[in-house]
Amino acid sequence: MRRLDERVRPKQQADNRARAGTFGELVNAYRASPEFTGLAERTKKDYQRILDYLKPLHDFDLSAFDVAQIWAIRDKANTRHKRRFANYVLQVLSRLFSWGGKRGMVVGNPAASVEQIRRPRDARKVNRAWREAEVEAVLGAAPPALLVPIALGLYTGLREGDVIRITWAAYNGQAFETRQGKTGAPIWIPAHRRLREILDAAPRDGSTQIVIGSRGRPFTENGFQSRFFKFIRKLAAEGKIGTGLTFHGLRHTANKMMADVGCDTATIAAVLGHADEKMATHYAKEADQRRRAKAAVVRLERTSDKKWKTAEKKVEN
Repeated sequence: MRRLDERVRPKQQADNRARAGTFGELVNAYRASPEFTGLAERTKKDYQRILDYLKPLHDFDLSAFDVAQIWAIRDKANTRHKRRFANYVLQVLSRLFSWGGKRGMVVGNPAASVEQIRRPRDARKVNRAWREAEVEAVLGAAPPALLVPIALGLYTGLREGDVIRITWAAYNGQAFETRQGKTGAPIWIPAHRRLREILDAAPRDGSTQIVIGSRGRPFTENGFQSRFFKFIRKLAAEGKIGTGLTFHGLRHTANKMMADVGCDTATIAAVLGHADEKMATHYAKEADQRRRAKAAVVRLERTSDKKWKTAEKKVEN
């Protein structure tokens, strides 16, 4: 008997229809549903990547999927594509079975009790916040084609896809009013003074989009990523910045900057359009720890100074 985790590729049917009662039927039904078609384009694209990965399972009966099989699928995805991909596979499977269960296509959700793979404690931090010196080094060296999108990411916290697609119509000279590509949620963000200055000096060349390449045309996502990482690697090789800077890290940088100046988690989540306050809470705790540590050391220094002055007076007397 074939195991699901072996990912045996079934014979493809010419009309792309799936046999009744199979995983393929569940996937096709979900993809045609308003729950899928109503997702933001970026989310649909991410989901489709996982659904494409799971195509070899389309011919298996839904009754063959139990908790043990879901664990095996998760672990196979981890072996082939690492932790984050495996966890996303698990998320999509859980969404599928939950959706199908409400429509009588499947009994129970075998993915619900399967745990995500935890991030190793010694793992390199992905999309870390940029340090202040790194921000200044990058802004100081970036050509106009990169300066504008980097400043937008830093001072608005918008995701990369939203940054390279945002238009001048969404900016009135003082604030941005747009929708997040990932969630579709409306968002309004005042423009930081430094960002306004950069945008005032930015070339337009008749483009409706704010971010344009050196030839005056909008970037594709792949084109922008290639240009951005080439620039970042160059600065890292010159020792001007540390390793590991990503564009998404600018979103964490914006989060951290607001936490450092005392913004509460609800405010940070509102500005960045977070679905919850989890990430905002992380940086708020970090900022609070730094403030407390600084205050503690200041008190220690003051106490030490008083003790030294008292000791010196005793010696003099």
